[in-house]
Amino acid sequence: MGAGTAAIVATVAAQALTPDLALQYLHEMSVDIRAAVLVAADGSPAAATVADADADRFARLTRELFEGADAADSDPVEQVEVSTGEAAVFAVRQPDWTLAVVAGRFALPSLMFYDLRAVLRDLGGAGA
Repeated sequence: MGAGTAAIVATVAAQALTPDLALQYLHEMSVDIRAAVLVAADGSPAAATVADADADRFARLTRELFEGADAADSDPVEQVEVSTGEAAVFAVRQPDWTLAVVAGRFALPSLMFYDLRAVLRDLGGAGA
């Protein structure tokens, strides 16, 4: 790479991943996702792919899902999967964010968890 090319590359700033962009990015990675919510550390929905009233409910249900999982284990749980005949819920929790999605029943759990963790990693501590 020449010196001129390096200067151009160095001046292009990457767009910071915001909560809304994080969910858009997640939807681009997986066509199986039907709905998603990103929950901030304080328990409030930071972004969702559902209406505002539904986002509050989705965030509350996500918190309750982890509370139930924590009660069943001696250590705090970092990920949860719940499957029904029609759909599946995948959720990953980190200190600053919790991300939950409802996906089609044929979504691959290992891929869903990989995508959720990748989004949370890229989001980092922004806005938390």
